[in-house]
Amino acid sequence: MNHGYGGPAISTENTRTDLSLDWLVSNLRWGWLVLIALYAGLEYYFTPQFSPNFQRLLLLLFVGIVLNSIYAGLLWARFFPPWLGLVTVILDIVFAVGLLLLLDHSLMLMLPLMIFPVLIGAGRFGAETGVLIIFPLIIGYGLRLIPLLQNNFTGDVVAESLFALASGSLVLFLAGVLPGIFVREWVRTSAQQNKAELEALRIENQRAKLISEMALTLGSTVDYRKVLRAMVDLAFSALAEVGRRDESVIGMVLLFEDDATRLTVAAGRNIARSDEGRRVPADQGLIGHTIHTAEATITNNVQKDRVLTSFASTPGCRSAICAPLRAGFTTYGVVLFLSTQPNFYQAEHKKLLTTFCSQAIIALQNAQLFEDLHREQQRILEKEAEARRKLARDLHDGPTQSIAAIAMRLNFIKMLVQNNETAKAYEELVKVEEIAHRTTHEIRTMLFAMRPVILETQGLVPALNQLADRLNVTEPFSVRVVNRGYDGQLSKDAEGVVFAIVEEAIGNAKKHAEASEILIALSADAERLVVEIKDNGVGFDVKKTISSYDQRTSLGLINMDERAQLVGGECTIDSARGKGTTVHLEIPFKKSGPESSAE
Repeated sequence: MNHGYGGPAISTENTRTDLSLDWLVSNLRWGWLVLIALYAGLEYYFTPQFSPNFQRLLLLLFVGIVLNSIYAGLLWARFFPPWLGLVTVILDIVFAVGLLLLLDHSLMLMLPLMIFPVLIGAGRFGAETGVLIIFPLIIGYGLRLIPLLQNNFTGDVVAESLFALASGSLVLFLAGVLPGIFVREWVRTSAQQNKAELEALRIENQRAKLISEMALTLGSTVDYRKVLRAMVDLAFSALAEVGRRDESVIGMVLLFEDDATRLTVAAGRNIARSDEGRRVPADQGLIGHTIHTAEATITNNVQKDRVLTSFASTPGCRSAICAPLRAGFTTYGVVLFLSTQPNFYQAEHKKLLTTFCSQAIIALQNAQLFEDLHREQQRILEKEAEARRKLARDLHDGPTQSIAAIAMRLNFIKMLVQNNETAKAYEELVKVEEIAHRTTHEIRTMLFAMRPVILETQGLVPALNQLADRLNVTEPFSVRVVNRGYDGQLSKDAEGVVFAIVEEAIGNAKKHAEASEILIALSADAERLVVEIKDNGVGFDVKKTISSYDQRTSLGLINMDERAQLVGGECTIDSARGKGTTVHLEIPFKKSGPESSAE
C-alpha cells in the first residue's frame, strides 16, 4: 500500500517483496553459519593434533557472522538495493570456497555446506547464475584433492577422489539448475498472472469510466426519448469494451406501457422500422425468464425463441443477452441485445449490463416523471383553454343575447313611455324582469362551473391552503385552514361550490369586517361536510343586511346560500356588531352535485 503521493502503489509492493526475500536469505544464512560452526566443532573433536586451519576456520566463521549481522541491520533500516544482493552471493561463494580449503574431512560430508550459495544464486538470479556459481566451487573441490593425491597416490584413492568430485559436481549442478528452472517457471506464471490482473484492472477501470460517463450523460437530460436513445447507445459502448466488438449488434429497450402482459419497443439500435413500437409478450422465452428471475440472462439459441424471432431485425441472430430494468420490486422493462455471432455474450457482459441497468433505471424514472409532469401540464393548459372557450361560447349564446334583448326592450319601453302607453310599458317591464332573472341564473350557473385548476388536480384542501398562502402574502389579515376528517368525499363540482363560498366569505370580510384573523375550519362525519369561516372583525346586523339586499349590487350573502342549494347544502350566517362573523356551510355527501339538486 502506498500512503504517500509520490508514486504508484505497485512499486511499493515490489520493494516489500524484495525485502521479504532478502530477509529469508539472511535467516537461512544464519542456519548455514550454525551448520558451519557444527562442522568446525566436529573438526576440532576428531582431529588428535592441533590444526592451524582451525584458527583460520574460526576467523572465517566470525567474518561471516559479522557480515550477516550487517546485512540484517541494512534490512532493518530498509536500505538494501538490488546490487547488494549480488554482492552477498559473491561473498557467499568466496566463503564456501574458503570452507573447502580449510576443512580437512571428506568432500562428501562438506557437500551440504556448498549447496547453500548455489541454491541462493539460482533461486534469486536464475539457472544460469546457479551454473556459474558451480565452477568456482568445483575448482575448490579440485584444489582440495591435490594434497590428498600427493600424500596417497593409489588407484583406490584416485578413484574415490574422482567419484567424490563427479558426484559433488552433479549434485551442485542439479542444485543450480533445478531451482533456476522452478524460479523461471514461477516468474513466467507470475508474469502471466500480473498481465491478467492488469487486464482485469484495465477492464474494471474502463467499466467504471463508462458507468461514470453513462451517469453523466443520462443525468444531463430529462427528455424521455433522449434518455431511451442514450440508454441503447451507452449500453452498446459498454458491452463493446468486453471481449469482441460487433458493430452489427442489435439493441432494444422494451418497456411496459398500458398493458402489464406485453412489452413495447421504446428505442432501438440497428433495428428495422417495422420493429419500432412493436409489442411482444412479457412472459415467454428469454424476455419472460429475465422478468421472472429479475436477473440478466444469456441464450445461445435465439432461433428457438419465438418472441425473439418475431422481430423483423433478428434473422441470423444466434446469441442474445437480456437484463431487467428494475427498481425495488417493480420491473419497468428490459434491455435486449442480439448478435449474429455464436456464444458472443459471456459472464462479463452479463455483469456489466446488470450494472448499467441499475444505473439507467434512475435516469429513466426521472425522465418518465418529467414526461408525466409535462403531459399533466399540457392537460391542465388544454383544460383551461377549453374552459375559456366554453365560457366565451356560453356568454355569447346566453347572457350576451339576453342583455342585448334587455337593451332592445328598454328602448321599446322608452318609446312607449314617450307615447304615454303606460299599460304596454308595464307589460314590457315585466318581460325585462323575467329576462334579467333568467340571465342572472345563467351567469350564476357559469360561475359555478368556474373553479381553480388545483381543485381538479389535488382537491379542496390543497386549494384552500393555496388560497390562504396567497392571501397571507398580499393581505393585512392572516388566514388559517384547519381540516378535521375531510378526505375528498365530495364530488369535484361540490368542492368547487365550497371553494367559491369560502372565497365569497373572505371577500366580504376583506371589504367590511376589518378583521385581523380568518379561520377556515373543515370537519366531516359519515354524512356531511361542515365548513365554518370565522373572522374577528366588527360584525354586522344579519337581518337588516338581508332585508336591504335588493338594493345591493354585489351577489352578497344570499348568493352564498343559493350556491349551497345547488349541491343540496345550506349556508347560514351568524354575526353581531362587535362580535365578528361566522359563515356556516353544510353539504351532504350523498347529494353533492348540481344534477342532484336539479332532480
